[in-house]
Amino acid sequence: MKEIESRSRNAPLLRAEIEERFRHKLNMTIFGANAMASAILAVFRRHLIAGSTIELRNVGKIETQIRAPRRHHMVTETPETRGTKSRMKMTPARRVLRFSPSQKLRARMLEHHNANTSNGK
Repeated sequence: MKEIESRSRNAPLLRAEIEERFRHKLNMTIFGANAMASAILAVFRRHLIAGSTIELRNVGKIETQIRAPRRHHMVTETPETRGTKSRMKMTPARRVLRFSPSQKLRARMLEHHNANTSNGK
C-alpha cells in the first residue's frame, strides 16, 4: 500500500486525511472510516469539554487549563480631541488547551529537526 501524503509539510492534518488513512491502513469502507474518525473525535471532544485530560502513549498529553483573568492596556482614539487614550481593560478567565509531548515524541521531533537542519548547512 502506498503511503498517503499530506498536502504540504506544515499543513494541518485534516479529518478527511485521517479517514483516508483509516481506509487504506485498515482496509475499511468509506462509511466505516468516517464512523471511526467521528467516534474518536467525539470522545476527545467530550472529555476536553468536561475538563478531563487525554493521555496518548508515545504521543503526549492534552489537557485543559484555566487562564487567570488579566489586565491589559487598551488604546482608543478619540475623534473629538484627535488623540489617543489609554485605559485598562480586563480579559476574563478562560479555558485553554495545552499539549505536552511525551519524551519519546520530543526526542523523535528533535532528531527530525536536527537531521533536516544539518542537511542545509
